[in-house]
Amino acid sequence: MSARAAELSGGSTARAGNEVLLEPEGPSNEWLGMVLFIVSEAVMFGALFAQYFYNRILSDEWPNRTGLPAGFDRVPAFPLPVILTLVLVASGFSAHWAQSAIRRDDRDAFQGWMIVTILLGLAFLGGQAFEYTNLIVNEGFSISSGIYGTVFFSLTGLHGLHVTAGVIVLSGVLIRAFLGHFSSRSHFGVEGSVLYWHFVDVVWLLLYVTLYAL
Repeated sequence: MSARAAELSGGSTARAGNEVLLEPEGPSNEWLGMVLFIVSEAVMFGALFAQYFYNRILSDEWPNRTGLPAGFDRVPAFPLPVILTLVLVASGFSAHWAQSAIRRDDRDAFQGWMIVTILLGLAFLGGQAFEYTNLIVNEGFSISSGIYGTVFFSLTGLHGLHVTAGVIVLSGVLIRAFLGHFSSRSHFGVEGSVLYWHFVDVVWLLLYVTLYAL
């Protein structure tokens, strides 16, 4: 294949000896796999959100009082959930800055911002654990507390599992970074993990609006 033919076919060219090789352009299989994975996760959360709104529409009042502890109204939207939201949003920025750093081969900044992102993720999980403990132990509100308890703990618990998975993945990326595995030309592990982390951020913002604010 001539270099001209390769250009017309939409790919870039590389020469190996006397042979011109076509290097296809476009999304890699890794990127397509990551996108499909996130889409499948989004569908799962979407189904839970749909179930939540279905239950809410059918209820005469919300939260539905059936199964709720005496004197318990609803999970407060302030101050802890707001703090958790700010923490997770901040982690999204630090993840982006880590990604930008490795794109320009600034390894020190990349590792530093990745550490910040992981610590913020752990802070979020610690805050969620504190919230759960207070609700269950002090308020008597749990996943078995009627429809409201079921949807609240199902959605926030599933999201918490995704944050945990994200922290584990980011920690693996950080370890690989210390081993020198990433550069500006080869860092899909960073790109994929940051994309996943942004997905986790967006889901939490939707959760906050749906479960706490509305």
